[in-house]
Amino acid sequence: MTVQSGLPTLRAWLVLLPLLGCGHTEPFGSAPTGTDQPFNPGPPVRLTLNVGSDRGAAWLPDESGILYSSQEPGRRDNDVCLALIPPSGGRQRRLTCDLTPTGIDSTDALESPAPSADGRLAFVAANSPINALTPGSAAIVLGSVTDPQARTPLRGLPYTIPGERMHSTASQLRWLGQSRLLYLGERVDYRRTCPVCWDTLTNGLDVTLLDVSQPGALPSRVPGTDFASGVSAGAHEDEVYYTLGGDARVFRRTLSSGTVSVAHDFGPAGIARDVHVVGSRLAAVVGGRVSFGIDPLLGTVQWDSGGILHVVDLQTATDVTLDGPGLFRRPQISPSGSGLVVEVYPLIITASEPPDTLVSRSGDLYLYGLP
Repeated sequence: MTVQSGLPTLRAWLVLLPLLGCGHTEPFGSAPTGTDQPFNPGPPVRLTLNVGSDRGAAWLPDESGILYSSQEPGRRDNDVCLALIPPSGGRQRRLTCDLTPTGIDSTDALESPAPSADGRLAFVAANSPINALTPGSAAIVLGSVTDPQARTPLRGLPYTIPGERMHSTASQLRWLGQSRLLYLGERVDYRRTCPVCWDTLTNGLDVTLLDVSQPGALPSRVPGTDFASGVSAGAHEDEVYYTLGGDARVFRRTLSSGTVSVAHDFGPAGIARDVHVVGSRLAAVVGGRVSFGIDPLLGTVQWDSGGILHVVDLQTATDVTLDGPGLFRRPQISPSGSGLVVEVYPLIITASEPPDTLVSRSGDLYLYGLP
């Protein structure tokens, strides 16, 4: 579960922010505007620098760029935009914000981009009046990498699978072959923390499949994935990986047979989530500021402010942790397996007595090379 406080806008519905902390990203020098050089060559390489949050990164299949959601500061409409940068960082090649010609008069949010090998682009799109708490409309949509605005709705949000729980939204969209989308079906709850403040709580519910070749098709839930916290496609269309709330294991499932095995167990390192697998490499966020339990009002929840980044060789079970300037969320291994882009949320030392350590609400993208 992720939480945002005190922002009664559509951003509070879609933005996946840590439970703890408030603040801003670390100050940095002026961004280069005329080159494809990163903000900081690292290692790790700092790809973005934003007072708002940059998140939900996805590699283009040919590794020619990285798509991500960017919360642009200073916009009156509070849009969460879809940005494209070179794989090495530097200036944005494209920024898509408004979904309609009158977009400046409403709040649009474009999240969880999933580009396909043939140039299609699936993502979550939402629209609402400016400063509304909940979205006026939202859907999983299908457009193209070159023109995200020319989109076709695939499945409106929220929806309910017969006999199952309602999914308020979706995240971690992945292509499973050419005709199916794999993603986390999620629940969104709201809790008032002061007369004008709200917490928006997002919690994973199920690993979900959607057939995009059948307009209006109802999604289907993958059995045994209650309170899933991460999902990834495998080496072929019949294989998926996932993590579950409160669990240190990463599971592998063969969809046709229903066979489930443990791909890796992080054991005492802590709760695993945000899994991504390419070839024999598995990346996941493990431990850190996370807890799993029962909330008296919301039921089963996983509170998550980020954790430690692990990269595992599935052939040898070798587990390597990567250091960074904060806590990690949602790693994405490049299609070739040579690099990894991940959200990093800085730690903030407060001036309280005694001092406390919080986690920034705003993250930036960093790039790690993999051997």
